[in-house]
Amino acid sequence: VGLFNLLLLWPGFFLLHYTGFGDFEFPNKVVLMCIIINGLIGTVLSEFLWLWGCFLTSSLIGTLALSLTIPLSIIADMCMKKVQFSWLFFAGAIPVFFSFFIATLLCHYNNWDPVMVGIRRVFAFICRKHRIQRVPEDSEQCESLIPMHGVSQEDGAS
Repeated sequence: VGLFNLLLLWPGFFLLHYTGFGDFEFPNKVVLMCIIINGLIGTVLSEFLWLWGCFLTSSLIGTLALSLTIPLSIIADMCMKKVQFSWLFFAGAIPVFFSFFIATLLCHYNNWDPVMVGIRRVFAFICRKHRIQRVPEDSEQCESLIPMHGVSQEDGAS
């Protein structure tokens, strides 16, 4: 995005300046320093932390964790600045939190599907009465022609 802006959009500054739609001026040192600090902290540090989180967990969990930034920032506003929000915020924030934690559990247990496990258990419970019990093949043969314990040297010597 930065390269696209640098190569294609900078002529727009001069076009807007000379047509009178906007005044173009270079920022002073304080504003320039604020822009650089914001770029380093807001972009470089946040991208580094996101990539580190993806490395430690997965890209799915890292991306879903980004969706928690809006509800968490509003909760921080409620706690620190005593801002009041309507019940619609909570109606939207609760599914976001639940989806994050459910996806985290599913990724932790190697794509475990609790819905399919539940369906299989219900199906097994319903069909339990009508099932034919199979006997394992090993238990069908209860006697062996060859004894399982070894033959000693004394028995084989005579």
